[in-house]
Amino acid sequence: MFKKFAELVAGKAIKSVKTNVPTTKTQKKIRDLKISNQKLKSSKAKLDQTIFEFKNKQPITFKTNKGKSESNREAYKRIQKDNTKAIKGMIDKAFEKKANGGRIGRKFGTPKPKSNVDKIRETFAPKKNLSPKQMKIAKLAGNKNKIDAADFKKLRNK
Repeated sequence: MFKKFAELVAGKAIKSVKTNVPTTKTQKKIRDLKISNQKLKSSKAKLDQTIFEFKNKQPITFKTNKGKSESNREAYKRIQKDNTKAIKGMIDKAFEKKANGGRIGRKFGTPKPKSNVDKIRETFAPKKNLSPKQMKIAKLAGNKNKIDAADFKKLRNK
């Protein structure tokens, strides 16, 4: 009894799928009609979606393309321009006597990584010299060696 139930529920395996290749004129017309019906259904669904979005003031999903399409000549010119740019870059790179890749620019090795203690000392240690940027700010404020809160106020007012 269980075997019969399993056969009814499971169904049969698909062995082959029939192709739809029309041979007569009527079969071709029927095929074209089915295709056009599917296109009609999809365009109706798009229209319904757009109407719904318009009524509910939502952003429209299917926007119309108002721009001019690219002609074959324009596409050819665009592609040719991109290709010449890429080839020019490759030629420049080939004739450039500069090495690339690997550990270039690090002849003498990388610096020793700083420990957390060194970082804390650097951060909270008293500053001896001002950076060039800080020197410019100090000169603008009128003081050459240090920047105070009063100096920052002078800068803000200017």
